[in-house]
Amino acid sequence: PYVLRIVQDIEEVRAAAELGVALLMFALGIHLSFRELRQVQRVAVIGGAIQVLLTIGLGLAVGAAFDWDPAQAAFFGALMALSSTMVVLKVLQERGELDSLYGRITVGLLVIQDLSVVPLMVIMPTLGGRGGDTLTELGIAVAKAALVLGATVILGTRLVPAVLFRVAATHSRELFLLTVVSMGLGAAIATFFLGLSLAFGAFIGGMLISESEFRHQTLAEVLPLRDVFATVFFVSIGMLLDPRFVVDNWVAIAVVVAALLIGKFAICSVIPLLFRYPAKVALFTGLALIQMGEFSFVLARVGVETGTLSEYHYSLALTAAIATMVLTPWLMQTGPSVYVFVAGLPLVGALVKELEPEPTEDVSGLSNHVVICGYGDVGRTLAQVLEGRGLKYLAIDYDPHAIMDLR
Repeated sequence: PYVLRIVQDIEEVRAAAELGVALLMFALGIHLSFRELRQVQRVAVIGGAIQVLLTIGLGLAVGAAFDWDPAQAAFFGALMALSSTMVVLKVLQERGELDSLYGRITVGLLVIQDLSVVPLMVIMPTLGGRGGDTLTELGIAVAKAALVLGATVILGTRLVPAVLFRVAATHSRELFLLTVVSMGLGAAIATFFLGLSLAFGAFIGGMLISESEFRHQTLAEVLPLRDVFATVFFVSIGMLLDPRFVVDNWVAIAVVVAALLIGKFAICSVIPLLFRYPAKVALFTGLALIQMGEFSFVLARVGVETGTLSEYHYSLALTAAIATMVLTPWLMQTGPSVYVFVAGLPLVGALVKELEPEPTEDVSGLSNHVVICGYGDVGRTLAQVLEGRGLKYLAIDYDPHAIMDLR
């Protein structure tokens, strides 16, 4: 629309982007389970609420720098508070760290951020002087969200497994795939008619199916489509980016991106520390959550439609989100190196070591043991530790025909 001008209707592009994110969120939701999230529910629920409020405060600071109206600054802070569930989960999956401690904490915080969209969509438009009875509308929205989550738990543990078992007994891949997709789209449509986000409903639909014993079979059927859904979303978002806006407002974009990289990183890193998690886990969590997410676009459109935000703020949020999404995989990859660098600093390093947990048992006398882990960044860090202690190790790549290192 802004470069080759082949596509003229912006709303069609936005609709394609919303459809792409809804379908992809459905596929990502299948990877998660409420049972797994219960292990980090305290840091997720309490820490997630603290993170959202602190990031809104960060938005107020950014708004003060540009002399924005306080309502606009607070609304923009709400956009900054929402990270990209889609991007982070995809990177965690590719790195094999979805089940790591920091991976579970990160996913828990992402879920709380996504759930916070519900009250934010009610509260934020009223900051601009519009909206009716805020408390009544907020109560209705929270009741709707609770209804959706309650139905998800009940259906996910009782009805869905029974239905999928009967369908799987037919030995028809086509019928199984059709049933799974119908459940996901059905959940999305149900939440849409309740006034919630279509993408949020698709995500909940995926989590609903993840509670069944057919989770892995469903993943095998849906995974080939996941990259197609991701392509639809990212191409659509790229089409909405106006290069002229970037050139004319590069200073504001740089300030917002810097606020996310520094301010949001600090906020998201402190949250795990408050709940006595190791410094390494806190640092990795902060690096994973520095970006703005897909739900920021949904909330930003609400702000534009209600008059709280202008098209300028929407374009600024869109550009900053794209920039930080692009940086996220690289930042997550540099996590171990950043930790080693920080731990080596004179003053900060001592603080980091104090925050690390003490060993629960004496392992100094152990020998002839094997440690198995993926040969990614974690594996390379482990190799450096073993080398530093003069220990022998064997590191094998995922490719069984390639031995990376042998000593």
